Amino acid sequence: MRPRSIAEFIGQRHLLAPDSPFMSQLGGGRLTSTIFWGPPGTGKTTLARLLCRQHGLTMHELSAVNATLADVRKVIDSRTPLLNPQAVLFLDEIHRFNKAQQDALLPAVETGDVILLGATTENPAFSIIPALRSRVRLVELHALSLEELEEGLTRAVERLSSERGCVADAADVLEPLAQLSGGDFRRALGLLEELWNATPTADGVKALLRETLDRILPSFVVRYDRAADEHYNHASAFQKSLRGSDPQAALYWLAKMLDGGEDPRFILRRLIVTASEDVGLADPQALIQAETALRAFEHLGMPEGRLAIAQAVLYVATAPKSNAVIEALGEASSRIARGESYPVPLHLADAHYASAAEMGRGVDYVYPHKSGSDRIPYLPQKLEGVVFYRPKSPAERERLLKLDTFLKHHHRLPPQPPAHVDTVRAWLEARRPDWLRTEDLAAELQLTREEVYAALRELELTGFVRLTPGARVEYPQDLPHK
Repeated sequence: MRPRSIAEFIGQRHLLAPDSPFMSQLGGGRLTSTIFWGPPGTGKTTLARLLCRQHGLTMHELSAVNATLADVRKVIDSRTPLLNPQAVLFLDEIHRFNKAQQDALLPAVETGDVILLGATTENPAFSIIPALRSRVRLVELHALSLEELEEGLTRAVERLSSERGCVADAADVLEPLAQLSGGDFRRALGLLEELWNATPTADGVKALLRETLDRILPSFVVRYDRAADEHYNHASAFQKSLRGSDPQAALYWLAKMLDGGEDPRFILRRLIVTASEDVGLADPQALIQAETALRAFEHLGMPEGRLAIAQAVLYVATAPKSNAVIEALGEASSRIARGESYPVPLHLADAHYASAAEMGRGVDYVYPHKSGSDRIPYLPQKLEGVVFYRPKSPAERERLLKLDTFLKHHHRLPPQPPAHVDTVRAWLEARRPDWLRTEDLAAELQLTREEVYAALRELELTGFVRLTPGARVEYPQDLPHK
């Protein structure tokens, strides 16, 4: 059933239309090195053969699965100066050649001693080395449409009728055969042959029926390669459907990836990324749902884990969207990349060690949990007033309004002593140490260093103790000795 001319070729109208750039280049009369890439059964090998026939060239066919560089050199050496100045080498599955083998092709392709025609189902951007890509033309073939497949199947049925016996009726099976083939004409012909062989002949006539097709082909095999181009294409479609708030499309791509054998953990990682990148604080529950689905899958496995994944996918797809988080982080990173990298202000620096106060670290820090306290800056001085996070969704704007209201109210309240002052005071009265490290006291009282530090500062302001450089503690008041 291979076509014998370009006119008989089915599909690839974007390449073979008379006014297409591809056909215009062929009209120049010279065949150039080309790599054809696209799904299986779309005519890559057939097109290469037709182009060689059109130019009157002999094509030497090798498969990169089992061919060696010695085989390639034999093709190059087969040239004759007068009769065959150029050798045409067709390498099927060219992506199977490793980097060194592809490098070995470069000199002959560069000089034009060899016209290299390659065929691959993988994206050349990932499978062909840049030096070789720059020396060949890349031509992409597309999966055949249902109409194109039906056209090809109609021709095949007519040929079967003329060569093997009359077909009474085939109109009922053309469309389902085309759908089952997934854009692969080779598969479509294989399915037709199976149907032909499974259909009995009555009085020299075969009736190709849908019932017979349903009996011998109960399911459709998904065309999905989890390690190649289809993997990235489907992941992209899935994530963009989530971002575009289309739960129907997100479920479709999810089902196709799962049925194609994709690792559910990969899908869940993309879901978690989307929950932060595209939903963010517009609905913080989206990230929790996605992360919980990962834990649920780890507990359940397949097939039950599919339900947890689908639930989280629907939640993320239907959640309100905001990319304010990724934009905020990107803006902060870009400023640093532009050279706006400043040291930590002294009042924010780590002050837990003995000589910190001597060096001015943490001295002007104000513990924010103390009501009525001053609002101190937390950015470097040269960045004060800079805004990175710009909320987009109503939920995000409401969160910031609540924060603003809280800060204004909190810092206007009458001053209250920080928490745990009485606890620290009681400990000091009981122990009366001459030396004190905040981290040791925090560990003993099961408090944070910040809480201990704030309590000590409050006790110092009231005159109960005095903290001196070197972690020494003085007691201006006459504390009883234990």
